[in-house]
Amino acid sequence: MTGWFGRALRIAAVLVAAAALPGRAAEGGGGFFEPVPEAERTWFYDCGSLDEGWLKRQCRGFKSAWYERRPMVLVSGYAWHDPNTYKQDNLDSFNSQAWGGGFGLGLYEPEKGDHFSWYVLSFKDSNSDLTNMIGFGAVTYWPEKSDVAVGLGYTVFIMQRPDIYSGIPFPAGLPLASIKLWNAEILGTFVPKLNAGINHGNVGYFFGRSQF
Repeated sequence: MTGWFGRALRIAAVLVAAAALPGRAAEGGGGFFEPVPEAERTWFYDCGSLDEGWLKRQCRGFKSAWYERRPMVLVSGYAWHDPNTYKQDNLDSFNSQAWGGGFGLGLYEPEKGDHFSWYVLSFKDSNSDLTNMIGFGAVTYWPEKSDVAVGLGYTVFIMQRPDIYSGIPFPAGLPLASIKLWNAEILGTFVPKLNAGINHGNVGYFFGRSQF
């Protein structure tokens, strides 16, 4: 357990270091969790040039989540393997206790209360190997800006796991569903059966999130 947990900690440290680089003044910068001043917030795209609507809110939301520096903790989790798509001998050998954790930067934006985040996450996969991922995600809630709500969203990430593409990191995206209780959430996603040796059966994955 020490080996994969240690790797997870190192990955989290990389995210912290990477997040500290953009938009920081060369001298006299504040602490890591201090918001970056507006004048120092450079971005890969001018969000203001977009028409009002969903895409503009996504652009502004992810930019604010990156620069507001509000910490977020992730706790993994549980993996459900669909018995209709896996043989019993596979089910008997699979690991469902997807223990692990992660760290990120996130916030609930003021307009509708949507959550935007950047994160790194490591957990034990179905084969009890360490899976690593780094990415971003967004969730919209109903009712809006409510302490207790349900949500739907998406996440886009780069994942690395030993049994896919010989451990070479690859990009992917998945839907998200959420049950929100104040600043804590239980989230889930569904990984469908895919060919080419990527995923041999349907999998549901569940994890927790706490936004500070």
